[in-house]
Amino acid sequence: MVEKQIKVPKKTKYLAEFIGIILGDGNIYINKEKGVYQIKVTTHSITDREYLIEFVKPLIENLFGLKASISFDKGRNGINLRLASKKLIFYLRSIGLKSGDKINNRVVIPKWIIKNKNLTIACIRGLIDTDGTVFENKRGSKKVNIGFKNNNFKLLKQVRNQLKKLGFHPTKIHINAFFLCRRKEIELFIKRIGFHNNKHLKKCETRL
Repeated sequence: MVEKQIKVPKKTKYLAEFIGIILGDGNIYINKEKGVYQIKVTTHSITDREYLIEFVKPLIENLFGLKASISFDKGRNGINLRLASKKLIFYLRSIGLKSGDKINNRVVIPKWIIKNKNLTIACIRGLIDTDGTVFENKRGSKKVNIGFKNNNFKLLKQVRNQLKKLGFHPTKIHINAFFLCRRKEIELFIKRIGFHNNKHLKKCETRL
């Protein structure tokens, strides 16, 4: 079988946001014996369905010129986006991603993104849209907070440090998460970084 050619994208904010999505809910899987080379993004079939189908799928297809498939997990609230391409996997590894377990491999935001503020913002948006949460703090004034949770401590620390460089004041890391709690910084986050996952934006708009 002839391997499909991929469109090699420029290192833009679109590629950086895609990297954030993969670092969040994505996975790069290789099984050489079976000839399987694919990326997979898995999320909640109810709360994140619109985001995956209306934003993530077109983003990936426009970046690489390949068609992605959507499937649902039977008996579970899971929705999956898959794209199989050996050349795509090799390309993603060449720009700083790794296949396999992201936690064990301690995968972080690539240096070429960190060196550029606008690319960093786009990547953080992808991370928060997938592994982030927007919730009402039940204590005190019931303010809306933004949280980021990840079991890869190296990535967790890196994202927190980059937010600090962008002028935010995230809390200290507690176990595997940190939070943005100040009302003005929530408003600043929406203005400077924003969301493409509407479930987060709607929670902010109804509580600010």
